[in-house]
Amino acid sequence: MGETVGCSPSTRLYGLIGSPVSGSLSPAIHCSVFRAVGVDAVYLAWETEPEELRETVSALRRLAAGFNVTIPLKEAVLGLLERVEGAAEEIGAVNTVKNVEEGLVGYNTDYLGVARCLESRGWRPRIVLLVGAGGAARAAVYAVAAMGAERLYVANRGRERGERLARWATMLGLDAAYVPLGEAARYAKEADTVINATPVGSYACCPGEAPPVLEGLHSGQLVFDMVYRPLRTRLLMEAEKRGAATVDGLCMLVWQALEADRVWEGVEPSQDLYRVAREEALRALEEPP
Repeated sequence: MGETVGCSPSTRLYGLIGSPVSGSLSPAIHCSVFRAVGVDAVYLAWETEPEELRETVSALRRLAAGFNVTIPLKEAVLGLLERVEGAAEEIGAVNTVKNVEEGLVGYNTDYLGVARCLESRGWRPRIVLLVGAGGAARAAVYAVAAMGAERLYVANRGRERGERLARWATMLGLDAAYVPLGEAARYAKEADTVINATPVGSYACCPGEAPPVLEGLHSGQLVFDMVYRPLRTRLLMEAEKRGAATVDGLCMLVWQALEADRVWEGVEPSQDLYRVAREEALRALEEPP
């Protein structure tokens, strides 16, 4: 394992744009990976509102080797790039950008983060209940479709958005349908995989709450909550009580970051690097945002 220089004429600049980013764990994760593998790079975070996106991307085009994109900019950034790779184009969202000779190239590593979390548990989803229909939910749909899932239920408060996601999932080869959020527990009973792709249960939204699926959770099931503040949400604690396997939101955050480092620096994601990055993220989680 090497040490990053991080302060030389050859040091490469990476970072995160979006809003809010002040409490992001991404700098801690990426810098720990750079140190571990001896990459001469630093990673920062730049608060960027939608109206500032064009100006920020223009500046990073001149200064950065690449950057990550978080809410609410993952869709808007597509129009500012020279090229978008296949998965990102299909998903309709970019979270990783690489600056190459031809210009800025967009990727989506969020779906790879979802897949890595499931694969690391030796899990192959078959019948999935997905709560939410936003960008994170689209990444989850793409991941489970690529992993060979057969059926998908999309539970969402807004019917129109939920039906739109279900139609897209059908185009990916899934037997997909929208279900009202109030009926989610009924479909959770049938599912072998339950994924929460909403902020419900997070400190930012409503700590102590959970999506309305608890009555349908059972043993032999995997429950994946994308929330990572707090790390142990009510959904995960209730799932464990009912004998289900669980995956927390930090898992996805770390794996998608490792996949971004692969895009930027050719760093091969591994369980060892995952442990290094997760430990650093857990230390950062203990600090006030």
